[in-house]
Amino acid sequence: MGVDISVVVPAYNEQARLPRSLGSLRHARLYLADTMPATTCEILVVDNASTDATGATAAEFGAIVVGERRRGVAIARNAGGRRAAGALLAFVDADYRVPLDFLTTLVQRFATDPELTAAGTRVVLEPDEIDPVRRLCAAHALDTLRKVKSMAFGVFVLRRAWFDRCGGFDENLFAYEDVELLRRLCRDHAARYRVLPDLKVYASARGFYRGRMLRTYWRMALSPQARTRFDRCGYWYDR
Repeated sequence: MGVDISVVVPAYNEQARLPRSLGSLRHARLYLADTMPATTCEILVVDNASTDATGATAAEFGAIVVGERRRGVAIARNAGGRRAAGALLAFVDADYRVPLDFLTTLVQRFATDPELTAAGTRVVLEPDEIDPVRRLCAAHALDTLRKVKSMAFGVFVLRRAWFDRCGGFDENLFAYEDVELLRRLCRDHAARYRVLPDLKVYASARGFYRGRMLRTYWRMALSPQARTRFDRCGYWYDR
């Protein structure tokens, strides 16, 4: 029997964050089973050379654990995408918490809109991890970034056939790999992408306390070459 939707979670040293992320995905899968009993789902966690108990934590939550020793989020996402069996592929960052209707909404939207190739969601910061003023500034920054790049970040959903057609994420990139994939889909394949504004996903606020955020984003935006250098992308990879 085929799988309708596969969720792929790339993870490096995410032992502490995975319980929240996978817990929310497990509840979303149960809700999918209640609302659409004939729809099947699988959750895969790509353990990207972690040195902590990322893989064991994922297994405790019933996820399919895929090992990938080569570092890089594009590499990890592709490893999960190749292993996944779903007609829909939903790539979700390991520090994201999804709402109860996450899977149900995605399956319904793609089923009712056959022209839809790929989609993103609204992303907001976890309210209990950041003060109200910073949260408001972050929401404005994320909304501006979404409008500038015409896409959402951290969640990338697309039909499996299109993932295969374009060859997945560019494994030469250590950042902005989702931006590049969308650009390639739209340029070379006339794909149709949409951000689903009524589907809200919660991201951890750790990036706002890590430092180097503005400097790193400016560097990535202005220098495509920097995106190919692992040593320039430590903001996303240091744990």
